[in-house]
Amino acid sequence: MPTKYDVFAKLIEKSPCKESELGFKSEVYVQLKELVKNNWVKEQNNFYSPVKNNKTLFAFKIIKYSLKNNLDYNIFFSKNTSLILEELIKNSPNLRPQKLKNNKDILEILSYLEDNQFILVNKKRPYKGIILRHQLYENILGFFNKKTKIPVPNLSFEEVKIKVDKIKGKPVNPFDEEIFSFLAGSAQLEGATITIGETRELLLNDIYPNKPQKDIQMVKNLNEALIYILEHIDEEITEEHIKKINYLIMFSMHRHAGKYKITQNKIQGNPDFKTTTPNQVPNHMKTFCSEIKKINPNNCLEKLGFIHNELQRIHPFADGNSRTTRMILNWIIMKNSFPLIVLKMGSFDEYMNLTKLSKKRDDKKLTHLFWNLLVHEEIKK
Repeated sequence: MPTKYDVFAKLIEKSPCKESELGFKSEVYVQLKELVKNNWVKEQNNFYSPVKNNKTLFAFKIIKYSLKNNLDYNIFFSKNTSLILEELIKNSPNLRPQKLKNNKDILEILSYLEDNQFILVNKKRPYKGIILRHQLYENILGFFNKKTKIPVPNLSFEEVKIKVDKIKGKPVNPFDEEIFSFLAGSAQLEGATITIGETRELLLNDIYPNKPQKDIQMVKNLNEALIYILEHIDEEITEEHIKKINYLIMFSMHRHAGKYKITQNKIQGNPDFKTTTPNQVPNHMKTFCSEIKKINPNNCLEKLGFIHNELQRIHPFADGNSRTTRMILNWIIMKNSFPLIVLKMGSFDEYMNLTKLSKKRDDKKLTHLFWNLLVHEEIKK
């Protein structure tokens, strides 16, 4: 049975339209009547269209983000989600405060938020962790007329360092679920809409999803780059290897794939993010490769933020720099016997705020985010 939010989402897409034009198999007159009564929708001569007000603007943002990123917006419209946010903010780092216990619906929503990394778990007994900042939260709280603000997460738990030190990887199986999660996440960070499940079906069964060709090509290219890494996992990471990774990532998507940039690139939306000028790239890349030679299992975890930020600040290629950076970071991680760093939708805002959207470089905070992600994914297995 469609919810009123399902009906409103269709109206946004198709309005003005009649009930029969919404495309539902069952009648939705009751939902439409409720939407009209609540001043979300207006009806004129049997044609329906959305009403623009504060409530519907927040609803539109929640639905738009959810549809783009294959999330279930009905979960975010639950009053329990608003309660969860308020209680977690108030009781941080406790992820199971008293008001959230012994309620099946609340526990299912919590699990959904954790599975998608909106919440990162770093301890199970007692259940502790962090709630990450995310624009979606602001829209949910706004929808429910809540003034609560999401605090900057405390990413520096010493407990996390102890736990992440104990994590050891295993030989990477290219059919493991974390592989598909990593590839889908890296593509989604660049605007692709392909899901983890669609990534799995595409790569294992050659089943193409009904998604833009560019999104499909991006995932296939990322997979080729990862296969290349697995084939050369124990080799020294050289400039030629890094160029090859960029070439594979940008194959058929950019004519300068695998070649150092010849014009200066800028980061859209962040004039504070300064990148290396083209004439300096070769020297900076030589220095970078010299630095990563020094990384070993004993200092690898401490260097995660540096590895990522240094290569991304150099920005050696015309395009695909962030995807290349995430590939090289995970090559170093796997080379030193740690599992992949997987980024999912809920951690994207925090990750971007510490990388391309940051006003000030902070390797330590980014390292701590990566630690929390590693521990969270290990706990959630």
